[in-house]
Amino acid sequence: MKKVLFVEPKTEFNAYRLINIPLVGPLILASILKKQGHQVKVISDAHRPLCDDEGGNVSPALYEADVLAISIMTATANRGYLLARAARRLRPDIRIVIGGPHASLVPDEAAQFANLVVTGPGEEVICRAVEGDEEGILAGPQVKDLDALPFVDIEVMDKRRHMRYFPISTSRGCPFKCNFCSVSAIFGSKYYFRSPENVVDEIELRLSQGFKKIFFCDDNFAANKSRTKSILEEVLRRGLRFRWVAECRPDVSRDEELLDLMTKTLCRYVFIGFESFNPRTLKVLNKRQKVEDIERCIRSLKKRGILVHGLFMLGADEDDLDSIAHTVRRCQAMRIDSVQFAILFPIPGTPLYEKLDSQGRIFNKDWSKYDGTHVVFEPRLMSALELQEKSFWAWRKFYSQSKRRHLFILNLLMKEWYKINKGFMRWLKEREQGLVSTS
Repeated sequence: MKKVLFVEPKTEFNAYRLINIPLVGPLILASILKKQGHQVKVISDAHRPLCDDEGGNVSPALYEADVLAISIMTATANRGYLLARAARRLRPDIRIVIGGPHASLVPDEAAQFANLVVTGPGEEVICRAVEGDEEGILAGPQVKDLDALPFVDIEVMDKRRHMRYFPISTSRGCPFKCNFCSVSAIFGSKYYFRSPENVVDEIELRLSQGFKKIFFCDDNFAANKSRTKSILEEVLRRGLRFRWVAECRPDVSRDEELLDLMTKTLCRYVFIGFESFNPRTLKVLNKRQKVEDIERCIRSLKKRGILVHGLFMLGADEDDLDSIAHTVRRCQAMRIDSVQFAILFPIPGTPLYEKLDSQGRIFNKDWSKYDGTHVVFEPRLMSALELQEKSFWAWRKFYSQSKRRHLFILNLLMKEWYKINKGFMRWLKEREQGLVSTS
């Protein structure tokens, strides 16, 4: 039996930390290990920091573990590496395993900080990764039968983390190929999913455990609409009542039967990757959707009382200052309930990254800045500084007409961002003036 600590590293800045929803991947892996007799815990470094920003003041939890398993996304990679170094410095014999989307796409980089890097899904290799002494890079095979995976054991979760929504993943992959998204880079265009009965069995379990709200954390909950309808029909058949949230594409509004089922099963909020109201931007991002699809989707969902959270990307090659302003105005005119205006950032391993890198347009490879709030590449139709400033203008402009509470929280977050990023903004302005190197 080994003591295994799974860690979700924190980001430098996280505007959505209040949502407080954990990554499902580490929870499943921890549950598998617990079944094998290991002592396992999953901790969020954002809610329970394991060391300071220099790697000092290390929490006992970090060096008491026999195995430290770190799951990294691009924005959390630097912090993950810092945690690995801090743990190794205090306990040279600790085994460090790194996985997650970023490690899957740039394993050679992650291997500099770990005994073993697991690329792709880790369920079928996690026991081997933790129990053995293998070094280097280990590729995990795709799990084709997702029903065979265990439900998350809530005992592996940090008790300090109080969630409003319990995360349930019902599928993996996405049949679409947006050029900025890492999902297709990792899974390809294949789409794997759990059976409706298996999904609703877990929902029943969570309700019996006291959870009253569910977040379906699939990249696209309605990628296979017939399966999604089967899940919701099974929910109704069993008489289950709970509020739920999911991520979808605008094409969800094309299926009236699905929309009716979403309403009947008390769908509360839908997060949708609209990306832009500029048709040229949608094309260059390979979204395979039109502005009319976005507008129809918003109207259809609001008609049924389902709240809409619009996800937008700013800074694509067909974006300029006017098109960004137009997108914000359309969001207001369509009365979207809430929005997220993220600055486009090229994730390593994606077609967008390869394109911009080959053109020499990426000027910042500090992964902590790849969080949607920092400009890290040279836009085509505006300067980097203009995109940075326009993105925050977009947030303020939209939420200036929103509820006072939203505006209050936004202003606090903006103040925090500028406090953290004084040096970054100064550098960006000096770069604009030609006072620093552009390479």
